[in-house]
Amino acid sequence: MRIIDVDFVSDLVDACQYFWSAGWGEYHAGNISYLLDEKELNQIQDYLECIKTVKVDFDTSGLEGKTFMITRSGAAFRTMKKRYEKDLGIIRFKENSYDILWGFDHGTGSPTSELPAHVLCHRARLADDPKNKIVMHCHPTYLNAMTMIHSLDEEEFTKTLWKMNSECPLVFPEGVSVLPWMVCGEGPIGPATARKMKNKRVVIWPFHGIFSSGASIADAIGLIEAIDKNAHIYVLVKSNIIHSMSDENVQELKDHFGLK
Repeated sequence: MRIIDVDFVSDLVDACQYFWSAGWGEYHAGNISYLLDEKELNQIQDYLECIKTVKVDFDTSGLEGKTFMITRSGAAFRTMKKRYEKDLGIIRFKENSYDILWGFDHGTGSPTSELPAHVLCHRARLADDPKNKIVMHCHPTYLNAMTMIHSLDEEEFTKTLWKMNSECPLVFPEGVSVLPWMVCGEGPIGPATARKMKNKRVVIWPFHGIFSSGASIADAIGLIEAIDKNAHIYVLVKSNIIHSMSDENVQELKDHFGLK
């Protein structure tokens, strides 16, 4: 059996293909990290070996011993199914370093440049939700457009999305977080994103994309779908809105469904 035949690996590759087909993972855009549990590790144990150890300059405390499947720097979602052994890898964290255990073209490649943002977000989400398994980053078309024509105040941004569809408050009742524009990749944007993820599953990078997290691949994708769909509605009607749900309507939904 090939590693691609293991369910969670196949699901991860399918997610990459879906992002590309949706137009959210153009060229080298997008990256995914997935936290493996003991059962999943047992399924692929025969494929794992320590290929090499890589030092990092970000804080790994709380991540020691945790194992992730993650996309490669420069990976293309469009060709992931054909190049999964090159464009995916498995790493296990130690103190201020990680071991490459599989993939990345047998260690000649490296994880996404946004690795610090991913692992710091995993740590933040696990503190809030021990069942969190995945962090995804991609470039949803209409969400990016919305960041260019809407206030970047995250409460106002959340409220507008909630008003586009009655189910939005049910899908992301905690709202979304929005960072100011920052340089992507390594650097301050990783810790800033992680701070936002302490109590939110979604962080928006204006004029760039989204970070989404969840207890499953389906959960994290579902959040992106719901947000981009309603950003699409907002972009379509922004100059012609006659009416939408009121603040009182949103409050009524909150009360009816017992949302926090």
